[in-house]
Amino acid sequence: MPTARVQFIHNSADAANEYVDVWIDNLLMYDDIKFREASPFNDAPAGTPFDITIAPRTSLGPSDGFWSKSFTLTEDETYVLIADGIVSPSGYDPATPFDVYVYDMGREAASTSGKTDVLVFHGSTDAPTVDVVEVKAGAGTIVDDASYGDFAGYLTVDPAEYSLQIRTADNMTTVAQFGADVSGLADNAITIVASGFLNPANNSNGPAFGLYVALPAGGELVPLPVFEAGMA
Repeated sequence: MPTARVQFIHNSADAANEYVDVWIDNLLMYDDIKFREASPFNDAPAGTPFDITIAPRTSLGPSDGFWSKSFTLTEDETYVLIADGIVSPSGYDPATPFDVYVYDMGREAASTSGKTDVLVFHGSTDAPTVDVVEVKAGAGTIVDDASYGDFAGYLTVDPAEYSLQIRTADNMTTVAQFGADVSGLADNAITIVASGFLNPANNSNGPAFGLYVALPAGGELVPLPVFEAGMA
């Protein structure tokens, strides 16, 4: 059977989605995957349509799902799938609808030996369109005008320490700043997701905004440390 490689990342900050099940047709692919957790890359059927269904952790089958969509993957390609958005009918502003966002040029390892490849995803429902500016190594603007649901294609960087400012798209306001130490991740391809809420009080006192790293081996997402704005 032809296959593709798929990693699933749970980044829906809605409290109703703390844990979810992921079904591929009638197969339970991931059981009780929790918010800010990623699967490892796994094989998935390629070349023929199949349904991905997201369901509560108590689900007994895809008929219990609250979201479903048909996909057809290309053989031998690599995909990053990120679940995000809101399913609750109230308590969230904005109540951006739940969806699964697909990046179809994923990587399990760095494209250049000795480097680190970084994919960035804007997954914070109440965050504006932003730039990401690196201020420690002098890289400058590394992500430009990313809106919710956007992937910024892979950046290939040296495995080192960086400082990332999240700025509004007009470059006038620094929303937050984070350290990113990838010095131990040579030869890896990682995904950094913007996660949580800038204003938890408007979102059922949900998890606060942060940047989190999904590793190719999966597991709990790794939080990047928060810096004071202006720190290198």
